[in-house]
Amino acid sequence: MTLEGSSPAIIFFILFIIIALAVSYLYGWKMIEKTGLVGSQTFIASIINLFLWASAILGWLLYTIGIDEGLFFGGLVLGAALFVISETALIIILFLRRDKFMEAYREQYGSVAERE
Repeated sequence: MTLEGSSPAIIFFILFIIIALAVSYLYGWKMIEKTGLVGSQTFIASIINLFLWASAILGWLLYTIGIDEGLFFGGLVLGAALFVISETALIIILFLRRDKFMEAYREQYGSVAERE
C-alpha cells in the first residue's frame, strides 16, 4: 500500500469520511427525535453514510487516475476500513442513544396528544 507523497489529499479524504459520519449521525439523531422510528431512520442514515463514502471514493479515483494505481488501491483500502469503522460506530451510537432520542420524541409529541 503506497500512500506516500499525497498527504494533503489523504487528509482531505479522511476528513470527508469523518464529515460523512457526522452528517449521517445528525440526520439520524434529528429524524429519530422527529418521527420516533429508530430502525428505519438508522437504515437511512447508514445509506447516507454509504453514499457519501462512495462520493469520497469517486473523488479519490479521479485524483489518483493519472498518478499511480498503487496509490488508488492504497486509498481504497484505507477508505474501506474507515467506512466499516464509521458505519459500525454510527449504528452503535444511534442504538445506544435511542432511549434519549425517544424521550425527546415523547416530550415533543406527547404533550400535543394530551392537549387534543
